Amino acid sequence: MEKRELMRKEDLLSCGSPDHAAAPLPDTPGLAAGPHPGTEPSAPPQELLASGLSAGCEYSPALFPPKPMVFQAEESILYISVDEAKDAFVQFMSSKCCSRSVPAEQLEVQSLTALNTYRYQLQTFTESRSTLPASEPYRGGFVDSPEVAVPPGPWDVAVTPPPLFTDCEMHVPVPHTYRVQGCPCCAGTGRAPCSHCGGSAKSTCVFCGGSGRDSHSYDTYSSCPGCGGSGRMRCVFCHGKGWVPCARCDMKGLLLCHSELTITWRNRLAEYVVDKNQGFPLSRFQEVTGKQLFSDEDYLLRPLAFPLPVLRGAESCLALHQMQVSGETRILRQKHAVELIPLTKAEYDWKGKGYSFYVFGNEKQVYAEDYPGKCCCAIL
Repeated sequence: MEKRELMRKEDLLSCGSPDHAAAPLPDTPGLAAGPHPGTEPSAPPQELLASGLSAGCEYSPALFPPKPMVFQAEESILYISVDEAKDAFVQFMSSKCCSRSVPAEQLEVQSLTALNTYRYQLQTFTESRSTLPASEPYRGGFVDSPEVAVPPGPWDVAVTPPPLFTDCEMHVPVPHTYRVQGCPCCAGTGRAPCSHCGGSAKSTCVFCGGSGRDSHSYDTYSSCPGCGGSGRMRCVFCHGKGWVPCARCDMKGLLLCHSELTITWRNRLAEYVVDKNQGFPLSRFQEVTGKQLFSDEDYLLRPLAFPLPVLRGAESCLALHQMQVSGETRILRQKHAVELIPLTKAEYDWKGKGYSFYVFGNEKQVYAEDYPGKCCCAIL
């Protein structure tokens, strides 16, 4: 799977390695999936996109004002109790080979602070089409040439698309583009010069290395028994013929050439996490899920009426995906969602010194940069 982008407040950071692949956003019940043709061009007609975002135009929030919605602010709500935070911390430290669980078991949590944040995820399902020349051996028969009918354009070829938001690639021969021509590899003879002997039917003797002398004989003037002293022997690859059957035309001498259409469906992923500068690394949020507050799907999406940082993140993601669309690419469908990711900072004292750890996500994962019982791990 493609690669996912992580965007902070002001910049967009690429995070597309397989290790950080984003999971597809869950489908929202009741939302229409839209047309899903099986025997028609899979991309929506260009006139449908003319009023919105299409290849070559720039995204502007003024074209798509934020979608009105009502939500309840939950940034300051604690989703975990003191006992739950301590249990998660003890379980986490017990799984680490380079840390002692005694401090975690005996600590007393002094305070819990809710640092819940928002994560915006966008999926843009695109289709791109391009043509390249292709050929195969011509074995006789009907040739569907341009004289039969006018070849269709790349977007006029009907194919069956894959399920929405699924990466896929398809290669389709373009009708009415076939023609017969001589094979350039063998000049139409069906026989290609042997690449090992250069067509001479002879190669360097493997026994004497081309010297013509017998290296195993005490007589310095003894001829090599393999080549008779010539230093050359019959080529074992072409059996002394100097040529081999042409692989490209299968010894037919003719090729049936045509245009091949390559169709690529790609699910582009973008993510934005509101950074509150609390010392917690945003990359760790990729390991967990949150509480879904909103989800929507349409041909082209608008930003949401969420708090300003989320709104800016949504606009950045939408603009980024629009910039990635070229003249050979069309947007088929978009889907986005907003999650509230629980993040709690727990502070405690150990031997008169203050420490802290974080519990985050629905999975109650733990992040502890400064743990008094670690042996050799820098960050847990």
